[in-house]
Amino acid sequence: MRKRVLLPMILLLALLLCACGGKSYFSVDDVDMLLDAGVFGDSDMEELDDDVLLMLYGIDEATVLKCDGYLAANTSVSADELVLFVMQDEDAAEAAVEACRKRLNAQLDMCRTHCPDAVPRLEHAYLRRLDNTVLLAVGDSAFIEELMKD
Repeated sequence: MRKRVLLPMILLLALLLCACGGKSYFSVDDVDMLLDAGVFGDSDMEELDDDVLLMLYGIDEATVLKCDGYLAANTSVSADELVLFVMQDEDAAEAAVEACRKRLNAQLDMCRTHCPDAVPRLEHAYLRRLDNTVLLAVGDSAFIEELMKD
C-alpha cells in the first residue's frame, strides 16, 4: 500500500519541479540554436573576435569569463547581431546589460537615418540576463521570443 501512494507522489513532485524550473543561465548552446534556427533571416552572420566584441560593447575584459558574438556580414543593410556574455558576478552581468542597452541605442540612432528597415528589429531586440549571463539577439523578435521561452 505504501509503495502505491509513495511512487505517484514522487512522480508528481518531480513533474512539478520540472515545470517550475526554467532556464537558469544562457550558454553557447543558446547561441548555436539561434544561429541554426534562422532568426536572422537572410543575414550572413560573422563571428567576432573576443577583443573586438569587448571593445564594441565597452566591457572590461577582467569581468568576463566568456563571450561569444556575431554581427551581420553586411551592416549597411542589417543590424542583426547575437551576443552572449558570461560574467564573473551579478554586478558585472548588470553592467553588461547596460552596455548592451547603450549599444542598442547607438545602433538605433544610426539606423534611423542610414538603414530604417533595421529599426523595428533593434526596437524589439531580445535582451535578457539570467544569473551571470547576458544574451542579446537582434533579429526576428517574435521567433527569438518563441525559441527562448522557458
